[in-house]
Amino acid sequence: MRLSQITKVCVSFVKNSQKTGFGPNRLHRKGTHFVGTEPPALKYHLLQDKKPSEEYGLQGTNHELPGTGKVHSKLPTKVHMKKDKVYAWCSCGYSGSQPLCDGSHNSIRIPDLKLKPVRFIPDKDMTVWLCNCKQTKNRPFCDGSHKLVADEDKKAGLFD
Repeated sequence: MRLSQITKVCVSFVKNSQKTGFGPNRLHRKGTHFVGTEPPALKYHLLQDKKPSEEYGLQGTNHELPGTGKVHSKLPTKVHMKKDKVYAWCSCGYSGSQPLCDGSHNSIRIPDLKLKPVRFIPDKDMTVWLCNCKQTKNRPFCDGSHKLVADEDKKAGLFD
């Protein structure tokens, strides 16, 4: 009888644990990935379809807003875009799902940067490099501006 109680406690602990995996991966939490094995950037995004009234290419005027966002990474991200899908590129740099926007610019914890996501609708399937340094002049695409970004102190942005 005592063994069955211990078994029940162990089973309930395993069910409520966020840990998953088998063998050497058993201590890794759900949602984390090893370096170089991250899923494609678009795997977890629900991309809306293009409406008939919308044109292809850049949408609106958000790509012309002055200012630049926080540097997320110095390297661009390669993204395979699909025809007739609406992509919203994060221009503020605070999105948790870079390079695409997750609505973090609306958070009260984020300074009011007046930057809004840049929407883009491709007219064919294409592979592009989206800027992660947020300093590009050709939003949302990388133009090599990350080469001009100065090295920051390692402690800078530690608590952002």
